[in-house]
Amino acid sequence: MFKPVTISSFLKIINLPISLKKQLVLLSLSIIVTAVSIISSNDVGYESSSFTVFAQIDKDNNQKMLSHSQYIANSNSSIDAKSTTTFSSIGTISSLVITVPENEFNITNAFKVILTGDWVLNVHNGTITNFEANFLASPMDGSMGHIHQITSFSANKNEMIQLTPDNNSLSINGTVDIKINGKTVWNNVDLSIIMSKGSTITIDPNDKQTDNHFGDQQVYGIVNRLIVR
Repeated sequence: MFKPVTISSFLKIINLPISLKKQLVLLSLSIIVTAVSIISSNDVGYESSSFTVFAQIDKDNNQKMLSHSQYIANSNSSIDAKSTTTFSSIGTISSLVITVPENEFNITNAFKVILTGDWVLNVHNGTITNFEANFLASPMDGSMGHIHQITSFSANKNEMIQLTPDNNSLSINGTVDIKINGKTVWNNVDLSIIMSKGSTITIDPNDKQTDNHFGDQQVYGIVNRLIVR
């Protein structure tokens, strides 16, 4: 009767170095594992099982994504619903003051002053604790510029400062002191602040009280950061 030859008996028959015999054993084991894998991959149950596993993973990921989206939606809803009377905001001023000749409306020939700087607004429980604006006024003709400083903001009495819950807008009226190059030039100037949708800001000083210094024009800027507490 034919007696099957095992790997160990075959290695005993042939005369090979021990190191080479070990390599042959490893090679044989690799071939066996590969064959088993090929046979298993052709089995319908394996394919079905694999599909089930990946489908479950995909389902879990989708559930996590949906849960995360729902969490964000709920968080936004809670933020919109809560009081917005305590917040901080900072931004930059990027604006132009344009003096148009009286005899013709030609924007090209108009004298322009570039305003660049920054501003900060802090509100606590509906009361402004700080508002300041510092910006450089640089004439387009290259002549010497000067620095504006708006400080000591005091809101009108009984005015509750609050962001609109739906789009983070606000309107504030009060008085300020305005300095030029560090020296106070105008005191208790009426000034309004308008923030639009948490993106832009408009600073509007009273023109008559500032001797038409800003040309009866508003100062514009953007909101770089808004933190609602």
